Amino acid sequence: MKILITGVTGFVGSHLVKELNESKIGKIYGLVRFGNRYAKHEGYEPIYADLTDYHYLAKIISDIKPEIVIHLAALSSVSQSFERPQEYFEVNTIGTINLAEINLKFNPYLKKFIFAGTPEEYGIQNNFPTKEDAPLNPNSPYAVSKAAATKYLLYLHRAYGFPVVISRHANAYGRKIGIFSQLGVIENIVTQMLKGNDVYLGDPEPRRDFLYIDDVLKWYRVLIEKGRPGEIYNAGWGKSYSIKEVAEKVKKLTGFKGEIHWYSIPKRPGEVPRIELDASKAKKDLGWEPKIKLEEGLMKTIEYFKSQR
Repeated sequence: MKILITGVTGFVGSHLVKELNESKIGKIYGLVRFGNRYAKHEGYEPIYADLTDYHYLAKIISDIKPEIVIHLAALSSVSQSFERPQEYFEVNTIGTINLAEINLKFNPYLKKFIFAGTPEEYGIQNNFPTKEDAPLNPNSPYAVSKAAATKYLLYLHRAYGFPVVISRHANAYGRKIGIFSQLGVIENIVTQMLKGNDVYLGDPEPRRDFLYIDDVLKWYRVLIEKGRPGEIYNAGWGKSYSIKEVAEKVKKLTGFKGEIHWYSIPKRPGEVPRIELDASKAKKDLGWEPKIKLEEGLMKTIEYFKSQR
């Protein structure tokens, strides 16, 4: 089986390549932007292209003809999207449309196109935990760009039977690998507290659902094997924690004695106050549910970053 993964140099992508490579599921290709040509890429055959270059991307897809596409690539910083909205739409929306349309037109072997959506697409909600059929109220350029891509992919499924599966998993955290893996909020808190100095964080109030990376990897394995085209699936605990609650848990686990300076980072406009994902559909239809609770995942994350010092 041929699997093409975009976003292979990011946090989830790097882990997923390693996971799939070790399982010997098939030949793995990784779509890598031209600027990363001289970086070391392990566990997959690098394919150098840009999602916004339709014609060159079409040539590559026509040559490879992957049976599974896992589309993880995106500009994903919510805060930066307010400063670069055009770029976010070009990559996240137009880039996704290019990849999907090319596979539709030039790849008759495609069996499944797994798209990494985001719970940010739900935006501000009133009912929790949030189900897949909740109205989308994206509240940032990033979230709007991903919601637009989702809508387009579902249109392709309705019109042409395009085999898309939409994934919306909770905030992933844990071990940091990958050339361009960015530190998420949990890793940022952990690494600051391990240094023993004062910690500088933003708004303590937003609440998020969190998934440890091992649960995320199992999630994508299940989607490859059982995800049904045309469906949207949530993956999360259905429980949220405020950033302050997470910081207090990390503080206790690390024995941190310093001071936490809240609001050191400006509050971003349109901050979504609460994200909780109802994953009952995934449990019923796919047999998936998370295993690693937050406290255990935090401890694993702390131990990992301790080992890197």
